[in-house]
Amino acid sequence: MKGASFHRGHGQKYILFSLVDSESSSPWGYRSYRDYLAQRFPGKVVRKLCLEAGFSCPNLDGTLGIGGCTFCNNRGFVPDAKGRKDLREQWERGKEKLRQRHGEIDGFIAYFQAFSNTHGPVEKLKGLYGGAMEGFDECWGMSISTRPDCLAEGVPEFLEELGKRTFLTVELGLQSDRDEVLKNINRGHDVACFDRAVNDLGNRSFDLCVHVMLGLPGEGDDAPERMGQKLASLPVRSLKVHNLHIMRGTAMAKDFEEGRLLPLSKEAYLDGLRRLIAELRPDQFCQRVIADAPDRLLLGDSWCQDKQAFLKDLGAGEVPSENAGGLRVSTPTIQP
Repeated sequence: MKGASFHRGHGQKYILFSLVDSESSSPWGYRSYRDYLAQRFPGKVVRKLCLEAGFSCPNLDGTLGIGGCTFCNNRGFVPDAKGRKDLREQWERGKEKLRQRHGEIDGFIAYFQAFSNTHGPVEKLKGLYGGAMEGFDECWGMSISTRPDCLAEGVPEFLEELGKRTFLTVELGLQSDRDEVLKNINRGHDVACFDRAVNDLGNRSFDLCVHVMLGLPGEGDDAPERMGQKLASLPVRSLKVHNLHIMRGTAMAKDFEEGRLLPLSKEAYLDGLRRLIAELRPDQFCQRVIADAPDRLLLGDSWCQDKQAFLKDLGAGEVPSENAGGLRVSTPTIQP
């Protein structure tokens, strides 16, 4: 099996094993999370189980700012967790629902998705995640989603300890590689903050996943290539690529409703996604290539809700000639 190695601080060597020799179940040649889990847990069926641990976000609670990112409505991620703060109850109900939907499942990955799940002192994280590992039946791993500016003193070291106990993925939101775009979407951190977080986290005993978005206003026509090349240069195991969609309850909803913002078409997003994937290393895989939202929250075209149709189109090859260029000619901007 092939591998790629990096020397990233602390004198340690971080090795990513390639999936090039594995048979991919995904269209258009990219390596999917299903491929990776099949290698990590041979012959087993493993599913992610979303949990909400009661965290907030430093860009919402006043630590860094208020209002949050202009595109963000966390109810689009975990719409049914409101009012269910007991993790054990969420875990048991989640297992039951997943088995009803998918049939036989051998094990689960506890996925702390909504808000910023390392936003707090290390003592709080130890009590939460250490207890989850000890008390959740059939828990085969964890995935913790957070921001690059939520790594208090001792948190990287604690995550490394946790990664030695279980299969752990830490997800970092970048969204854009341009400071001006991050500022305009009220992200609350810059690209340098993300780079420092990757340097702190990328050489430890867990996987690193990065979130990026295509379609943010002002990102530039070459955004897919730029972000793909950046990710390929870092000790990142996987990525999630999100299409910008507009949700009710967000600052972007007003721009959309007043005609100042037009999200990418399906054809343009397909083009940009293919161009980004083409820049990745062969040992990197995609956990997500499309994001959707509940009907009650989604504004605009609903093409993102039919994921199977999108994946079929992604695997079909080139975008039709009349749509050639995609993001090159249709990168959205907010009109004054």
